[in-house]
Amino acid sequence: MTVHTATGGRHARQSEGQQAGTSILRLLVPLMLVLFISSLDSTIVATAIPSIGRSLRDSSGAPWIATAYLLTSAVTTLVLGKLGDIYGRKRVFQFSIAVFLAGSALCGAAWGLLPLVLFRGLQGIGGGGLNSLVMAIIGDVAPPRQRSKYQAVLGIVATVALIAGPLLGGVFSDDLSWRWIFYINIPVGVAALAAVAAFLHLPAPAGAGRRVDVAGAALVTVFTTTLLLAVTWGTAPDPRFWALIVVSAVTLAAYLLAERRAAEPLTPLHLFRSPVFSISSVQFFMATMVLFVAMLYVPSFLQAVQHKSAFTAGLYVIPLLAGLVLATGVAGPLIARTGRYKIYPVIGAVLTGASMLGLSRLDAGSPAVVIILPMIFAGAGIGFFVQVALLAGQNAAEYRHLGIATGALNFFKSVGGAFGATLFGAILAHAAAGPHAYQVVFFWTVPFMALALILALIMPEKPLSEEMVQVAEGKVEVPEY
Repeated sequence: MTVHTATGGRHARQSEGQQAGTSILRLLVPLMLVLFISSLDSTIVATAIPSIGRSLRDSSGAPWIATAYLLTSAVTTLVLGKLGDIYGRKRVFQFSIAVFLAGSALCGAAWGLLPLVLFRGLQGIGGGGLNSLVMAIIGDVAPPRQRSKYQAVLGIVATVALIAGPLLGGVFSDDLSWRWIFYINIPVGVAALAAVAAFLHLPAPAGAGRRVDVAGAALVTVFTTTLLLAVTWGTAPDPRFWALIVVSAVTLAAYLLAERRAAEPLTPLHLFRSPVFSISSVQFFMATMVLFVAMLYVPSFLQAVQHKSAFTAGLYVIPLLAGLVLATGVAGPLIARTGRYKIYPVIGAVLTGASMLGLSRLDAGSPAVVIILPMIFAGAGIGFFVQVALLAGQNAAEYRHLGIATGALNFFKSVGGAFGATLFGAILAHAAAGPHAYQVVFFWTVPFMALALILALIMPEKPLSEEMVQVAEGKVEVPEY
């Protein structure tokens, strides 16, 4: 009788485990769909920006299509993550999807560049919550021992989306309309929204008493926006330039003061007492800045100077992303095994700087191989930067601040992309037309990589903690807030 009861209990536990596994798999599909469209957005738009600029008769302002999304998503990633803790992740996740879809629909219907930029900002508000909340939800519903398995599946989905983006962006621009770049999100997102409503069941939030740093979020958005506008619109003799610089300086001072006083600051200033964390933040910023220069302006060069189609130009982005994915995949396990990471940003700075210098020599007659090889090595160099900046920065923070540190680092990553799109767009607009303008753009990334090399050489190397070894091995995913 005892044996029968024990066996029955074991079967009951197995049945419960199978039901839990089925429930997670059923939920994994909508999470994969959400992650696919949010990851796709970061690369599908890059290839189409020249086509959108020509269609809306404003090529010089077209980089703001990328900038607006990056700015708002950088801030709302952190804000929505904390709101999920307070009010429940399901509710905030549904809000994020709905805003992302509304922004996508409005972007597709935009009648001019300014409305499109504003609608991209709205889309970024929703997009900021998608990636981080997907990973946090997996942490809520999956057993700890199985969590890495589901996170690995989601990682594959994100990688596929990143590589598929340039191809789909080119196809839509050439054969349909750039508007379908945004419309494609709607059926996928609606299906995911319905599935989340039906299948996602989470425990009640335990974030009572927590606060969201609304003042910090507003001030940092104003600061970065006005600084980028100063770079884009102004020159030293122009009164607009000085007005924007003054507003930027005032809001920066107010932001730093607000962060010192906030109970739960958006970017905790105490983290920057560590030279490793500070250097990692700057490296993350510069690496993403150069990534977006290559991702945006190489396709633009191919279309404007070599007169290639948007689809063909999109193909040239794939070597960049493939090099990045390969380098991060190689560096993580090596760092986990040796505990050493300082050499990788040194290699990354040399690889990326040399590759961008090679791209600065392109002209109308440059063969494909002269473009593809530098793109591969630039991607690999940036991949080493991204992997080490994240790991070293996380490792420099106390374990209890790991999620906050990850959020702050990813904030610098997103803002770096925004600066890359805008600053180098301004350089392109002020340079002479033709191949020389793009040569100037690619050349001016090299000094940033020289600075990155100096920072890599002087950065102290702190041994990895046991927790960070697991992160480097891909066994643990750290939510970024």
